[in-house]
Amino acid sequence: MDRLEIPQTRDSGNVMNHRLLLIVATVAAMLAALGLLAVDYPLARWVHESGIENLAVFRLGLATLDWTFGIRVWFWLATTLAIALGVIGLVAGSRIPRRIAIALLVAGLVQLATLHTMVLMKGWFGRLRPHQVFESGDWNAIWHVGGGSFPSGHSAFYFGLLLPLAAFATTSWQRAVLLSIPVFAVLARIDMSMHFLSDISMSALIAALYCLLAAAIVRGSGTLDRDGRNPRDV
Repeated sequence: MDRLEIPQTRDSGNVMNHRLLLIVATVAAMLAALGLLAVDYPLARWVHESGIENLAVFRLGLATLDWTFGIRVWFWLATTLAIALGVIGLVAGSRIPRRIAIALLVAGLVQLATLHTMVLMKGWFGRLRPHQVFESGDWNAIWHVGGGSFPSGHSAFYFGLLLPLAAFATTSWQRAVLLSIPVFAVLARIDMSMHFLSDISMSALIAALYCLLAAAIVRGSGTLDRDGRNPRDV
């Protein structure tokens, strides 16, 4: 039987969009560095003094997202569901399309790793949140004082879950929709004086790095189709 060659692109098969992940990682690293070196405190002061702090669109919008994604129910709910559905789709032969099952499993694992890293780093750095600094008035005592600002938990949650799904998405509009959610969430946290720019950027960078690792594993594993064949050999 003749072999049918299928052209491989970054969106074909189960391959994640490596270019997207590199762009997100690069932008996040640049913003984190910019924030730590120069922008964090001026931006936080500007938000606090400009009259746009705690805008209803951000406050209510983020609350809606948090309920929708289960944060208000149980912080680990989305992680657990994504991993469970991914495993069921791959192992139990359910009706979940294999590509979606793999995407869910990867998203759950990336989010799990990102969240655990975030929790560890919060304990290491102990950075105060912007509103706590405004209350204390001491801008020289921000790090290693038992705070929980760096890196951002919301950024880790939403980028950890939705960035890998965006990397699996096959169309530009799907990627745009998926990435708009974490972008909105981190803007809301800055507007609410809950985080500095570097807080949210560092979590996005962590998620992007774990995604790049996952992408390398998925690409190198030669993921098989339901009949046990590598898609490239069909």
